[in-house]
Amino acid sequence: MDKKLKIKLGQLLTSLSFALDVAENRYFNHSRRTAYIAYCLAKEMELKEEDIIDIYYTSLIHDIGMAGHLSNYTVKKIHFNEDLRKEHCFNGYKILDKLPLKREMKEYILYHHEEWKGTGPYGLIENEIPLAAQIIHLADYFELFFVREIRNGNQFQDLDRIYKWLKMHRNKMFSNEICEVFSSVILKEKFWLDLMSINIGQALQIIEPGKDISIDIHDLHKISGAFSMLIDAKSRFTYEHSKEISKITGKFAAYLGYNPIMIEKLTIAANLHDIGKFVVPLNILEKPGKLSNSEFEIIKSHVYYTKLILKQVEGLEDIAEWAGNHHEKLNGTGYPEKLDERTLTKEDQIIAFADIYQALTEDRPYRKGMEPKKAISIMDGMADRGEICNSMLSDFKQVVLY
Repeated sequence: MDKKLKIKLGQLLTSLSFALDVAENRYFNHSRRTAYIAYCLAKEMELKEEDIIDIYYTSLIHDIGMAGHLSNYTVKKIHFNEDLRKEHCFNGYKILDKLPLKREMKEYILYHHEEWKGTGPYGLIENEIPLAAQIIHLADYFELFFVREIRNGNQFQDLDRIYKWLKMHRNKMFSNEICEVFSSVILKEKFWLDLMSINIGQALQIIEPGKDISIDIHDLHKISGAFSMLIDAKSRFTYEHSKEISKITGKFAAYLGYNPIMIEKLTIAANLHDIGKFVVPLNILEKPGKLSNSEFEIIKSHVYYTKLILKQVEGLEDIAEWAGNHHEKLNGTGYPEKLDERTLTKEDQIIAFADIYQALTEDRPYRKGMEPKKAISIMDGMADRGEICNSMLSDFKQVVLY
């Protein structure tokens, strides 16, 4: 990647929505199916292409505010609790404020739980609610309370139930216009087939609006920084973990003589290296005692998911490797791929060094953080065992000790 290479925004948001959907207490494919439903509604309403793109992109990350302590609650619990709904909307709004996205998209996130008759978290009524937020609101609720209840092949037996549901909420939760349009959408066989779990990923690739919209490396850096905050907020013991690793990575890469673009790429990888931890339950992350074998296997899986998530985006292949290889060892004793010195790169090692050092020096549920010299002595032992590079460790000491 260089300054001229562009990352497709749609691919990036789709991969990040996948990360949100596989998180603890979340429903797999919820965000992606919500985006598909919202897209179908917007298309049926014959909205402008620009508006359809914004609705689709916002839908993909509409639950981005379910971070921090809110990750302890299920999606349904948040939808049924007024305080949690409002907090999750506001959290999402604040996070989007850090992203290089349109101001309108932030408002759609803030108001996507507003109700037509004015009983939503912020009390907006009828056309005070942005139309895009209204569309996302219906798509969100329909995916959550209908799509996952309907079995393959039985959807048309449920149309009467859906019409009754729309009638019950017409001019209360949703506007009459949106209910009318949606009544037409659900008559299409393609709509239901696309929503099937085996089809939704490919369906989104086919219909994805705004395929030519790209961002550069600097906007990618901003997005990675925002997601590092979400990752770190999952546990009080990982607070600012990714942020600190990104700082160390940048300093180490600069010391090693990398050019500014490579330094930026490496800090992006550092920001996202633990994105796979969304799948790890909080009770395992914060367990004060020794992990069982099965719990440790779950912990280990996070690097697999990091690479799986990031490799969905064209142009992020090297960043995905560096981020996903931070627990591999030069002697082949790491995980999850048992890579060794034949395949691990210097860039992989840079992220690994930063992660090892930061993990040793920060507080964990089972111990206090170590002093820098103590952490380095442990890393000396790792170098003696052939797990990390001895010559790189000498350079690393210059960065963190002096």
